[in-house]
Amino acid sequence: VERVRPLENPALLDYLMERGIDLDTARMHCSEVHYRVADKSYFAVGFRNDAGGWELRSARFKGGSSPKHITTIDNRSDTVIAFEGFMDFLAYLSLKHPERLRIDAAVLNSVVNLPKAVPFISRHPVIHAFFDNDEAGRKTTADLIRLCPRSEVIDQSSFYSGHKDVNDYLTARIKGRTQKPST
Repeated sequence: VERVRPLENPALLDYLMERGIDLDTARMHCSEVHYRVADKSYFAVGFRNDAGGWELRSARFKGGSSPKHITTIDNRSDTVIAFEGFMDFLAYLSLKHPERLRIDAAVLNSVVNLPKAVPFISRHPVIHAFFDNDEAGRKTTADLIRLCPRSEVIDQSSFYSGHKDVNDYLTARIKGRTQKPST
């Protein structure tokens, strides 16, 4: 990573809009990260993790910088929302349009990071799981239920059933291919 600045690049803003992400929400939680791989320079939407690394996304790249870790937002709430990746977190916020996130959030940045998130997530009596509608997402939800026995884990995947994940649901909704759930 060479430089981090506020999210302003038109190509990155267009990429986020194509994914249905509210730009004010993205600017609140993300940065524009300029990085180098070998002799080439690139830029991407960056989402910082708790260990100082970045998840990086652009229209042409999906990856990250070391160290790989989870991202948590601690508002001292009894409730936490949990996501596999930051685009789903941003999509959720874009759908809900909260002025300010008042509950806690955990973004795994990969399902393999669930063990790193359990100490933070398990302290919450109520956990809302927004994992992908695939085998890995179902396994992560089951693991979360097993690893947090004193918490009520609410699987929210029915909210975006028929779609891969929250961001897929959001983009389909914007394109008019799905109806908003009644609840």
